Amino acid sequence: MKKYNQMLYHPDNCLNKKKPYPRECRLCIEACPHKSIGDKKEISIESCTECGVCMAVCPSDGFVDRDMKNLGEYLLENGNCVLNCPMAAPAGYEIACLGMLDRDAWTVLMLLAESKQVRILTGDCSKCQDKQAAAASQRFYLEVSQQWTDHPGLKLEILPAEEGAEKSDYGPGRFARDRSKKGLKNRLREFGKDRIKAAFPAIEAEESYTIPRTRQWLAEALKQKPNIKVPFQAIGYTDQCNGCGVCTKICPQQALTLKQKENKMLLVYEPLQCVQCGHCVDICGSRALSFAYRMFPLKFLAGKVIVGEAHPYYCRECGKQIFIDTDSGLCAACAAHSTNIEGR
Repeated sequence: MKKYNQMLYHPDNCLNKKKPYPRECRLCIEACPHKSIGDKKEISIESCTECGVCMAVCPSDGFVDRDMKNLGEYLLENGNCVLNCPMAAPAGYEIACLGMLDRDAWTVLMLLAESKQVRILTGDCSKCQDKQAAAASQRFYLEVSQQWTDHPGLKLEILPAEEGAEKSDYGPGRFARDRSKKGLKNRLREFGKDRIKAAFPAIEAEESYTIPRTRQWLAEALKQKPNIKVPFQAIGYTDQCNGCGVCTKICPQQALTLKQKENKMLLVYEPLQCVQCGHCVDICGSRALSFAYRMFPLKFLAGKVIVGEAHPYYCRECGKQIFIDTDSGLCAACAAHSTNIEGR
């Protein structure tokens, strides 16, 4: 029996913990094909297959595979990238399942394929207990590739492992490293850290960060190709905005801020921080916000973008800001007071 799970829950990363919201996010629970996640985000070690789909659908890295840091280093630092699932021939870096790859991860792989070989090897997914997770992740890939029409795309190679074949040397947490004495010393140190984390998972679960791992990979990959534009789901804005600022207060990632300049309210958006949770769109009373794919280079993804502006209205009696341009030009309190006076 396993003593710990490869998937780790980071409570401080979970959107439900960051900002109160009327409707609890349950994407991880609903996506798990094995019903291994409880209402309190506890994982059943007995039924969890570590497919990683809970991480792929989670907007903010509430669930994270313990190997994500090493996987990111492999993708960004190696000359060529070969990923294989456990059912595929052990020809590269073994990941638990394609199910762990979200939109940003697929975007990174497509971006890397512009300059080096990227291969993704799988077994026969139709015979795998995690076929639902793999299918969910592949939908993310199709979604991104449909937006990035001039990209050659990635090819999934079905290359099942031969019966009795040994596991890859580049399994989870392991890939080709420096073989010098210094490299060996570093490997032993990392091995010791991994053993400690496995023994005391609560230590690792205390880690929290604002930008999800795969979004960090995307930013790093774009630094190597700053002029390339990649598809990114970003906030869209219409002139229906009344400058109320509710979206900035509800955003759990602090990706939206409202700034006043002269007689205008500017909505400032930080794409790198945004995890497309949709809270801002849901809460917007004037229905001024929506998400849509846009092609972003690094300077926009990692910068601040003014996505729209509003002209605020003020009550002509008390001077307080009002969020509906009424015929009377009065706030609710002043309008009620005026009505009472007229009624006497």
